[in-house]
Amino acid sequence: MCFTFAHKIKIMFVLSVIVIVVAGIFAWQKYPFGVKRYKTITLGMQAVEGAGTHIGWAPPDNTVPEESDFYVYSLGDETMCIGSDCGIGGYFVECLGGWLSGYKDIGEVSDYGLRDAGVNINKQKIITIADKDAKIVGIYPGASIRNLPYIMRNHRDLIPEDRFKGCSDLLPRRWK
Repeated sequence: MCFTFAHKIKIMFVLSVIVIVVAGIFAWQKYPFGVKRYKTITLGMQAVEGAGTHIGWAPPDNTVPEESDFYVYSLGDETMCIGSDCGIGGYFVECLGGWLSGYKDIGEVSDYGLRDAGVNINKQKIITIADKDAKIVGIYPGASIRNLPYIMRNHRDLIPEDRFKGCSDLLPRRWK
């Protein structure tokens, strides 16, 4: 069976399209996309944590700092962590001047009413981003704390550009 040059070009084109589609699907599965509404959470609603909110930690971490530029609340990913204790995502948020707290299903933790809506918090991850006034500006179902360097690119308006660039430069190459 002898293939002509035109036939080989067509085969290469089809294989290239297949590779690009598979890579696109893989990237879409791994990258957390934001939504405007997820079950009981909507953009613009009051966040669970904001400046001065009392949380279930020991002092000095028992209240959310007033000087934070934004607030990140993670459910279902890390078992109780604050800031850089949450890994590279927490380190990045702290560098940017934000507050991050992560919780897994732990009794009295506020879940925006997701449990009542039938969401299994043990199996579902969700991240909310709130502005300085503790209004939700980003909802990311399925996202992990380690995705925060990517997620925060969507919220550059919350912090000065030079600070974002400086903190991004500190990240390992994988997150750039």
